[in-house]
Amino acid sequence: MRPEVKITLSYLLFASIWIIGSDMVVGYSESGQIKFADVQTFKGLYFVMATGLLLFIVLGRTYNGWRQSETRRFTALHAASERYRKLSARVQNLREEERTRISREIHDELGQLLTGIKMQLRIVEDRLSNRNDRSLNQSIDQLVEASSMIDQTIDSVKRISSGLRPIVLDDLGLAAALSQEAEQFSLRTGITVNLSFGEMQHAIPTKVETTAFRIFQELLTNVARHANATTVSPEVSITNGILTLKVRDDGIGIDPDIIEKPSSLGLIGMLERATSAGGTLNFQSSSCNGTQVVLTIPLSETAQPAEVP
Repeated sequence: MRPEVKITLSYLLFASIWIIGSDMVVGYSESGQIKFADVQTFKGLYFVMATGLLLFIVLGRTYNGWRQSETRRFTALHAASERYRKLSARVQNLREEERTRISREIHDELGQLLTGIKMQLRIVEDRLSNRNDRSLNQSIDQLVEASSMIDQTIDSVKRISSGLRPIVLDDLGLAAALSQEAEQFSLRTGITVNLSFGEMQHAIPTKVETTAFRIFQELLTNVARHANATTVSPEVSITNGILTLKVRDDGIGIDPDIIEKPSSLGLIGMLERATSAGGTLNFQSSSCNGTQVVLTIPLSETAQPAEVP
C-alpha cells in the first residue's frame, strides 16, 4: 500500500473516532436525552472527509514527485552500471587480444631466433670439436655453456608466453588448458590438484573459455596465498548448455565479508569476469570444509552482454 494512502486512512480513522467519541460525551445529557450529537457528528465527519481528501491529494503529488525522482535516479544508476560493465568487458577483451598477440610473437619469433642461435652455436661447437687443437677446449666449453643458457632462455620464453596467454587454450581447448595449469600449479606449490571432467561434448565460445580459465587461475592463486590447503578438487562439466566450474579446497575457508570489501580486487575481478560473460560466481565457505567456488556460464551467445563499439 502506498504511503499517502496509509497516512490518509490513518487520519480518517483516528479523526472519525475522535469526533464521534467527543460528540457522544458532549452531546448527551446525564438523562441520556440526545441534544445535538447527530448534527455535530455529521458535520465533523464531513470536515474530516474533506480534509482527508485534501491531505490525500497533497501527499499524492508529493510522493509522485519523489517516485519520479527516484525512478530517474535508479534509471541513471542502472544505465551507468551497464555502461561500466560493457566497458569493463571491452577492456578485458582488448587485454586478452593483446596478451594473445604478444604471447604469439614471443613464442614464435623470439623462440625461433633463439633456436636459430642455438643451432649456429652447435655447428661451431662441432667444427671446433673435430680439431685436434687442445687450446680450443676452453672455447668449446664456453660454447656449450652458451648453448645451455640459450636452452634456459627458451624455457623462460615459453613460460612467459604461457603466462600471458596459454597457447594450448587456443590450440587444444579449455580442458587441456585447465589440465596444464593444474599440473604446473601442483609442481610450483606442492598442493595436490584433483581435476575431474564431466560431460564436455559441447562447443565452447572463445570468450567463455577465456573467462573460465582466468577465473580458474585466480582461484588457484588465492588457494596458494590464503587457503592454507593441501588439496584442491576442481570439477568441470557442461550440462544443458551451461558450463559449470567448481573449485573446492580443504583450507581454512573464506570470510564472506571479504568478498564485499573494495580492497578485494582479485575477487571483484572474478565477479566482473563472470558477469561480463553472462554467468554467475558463488562462494561457499566453511571453517571445517574449506571453500567451494562455483562458476556457471550459459554457452548460448545470446546470454553474452553487448560490447561497447
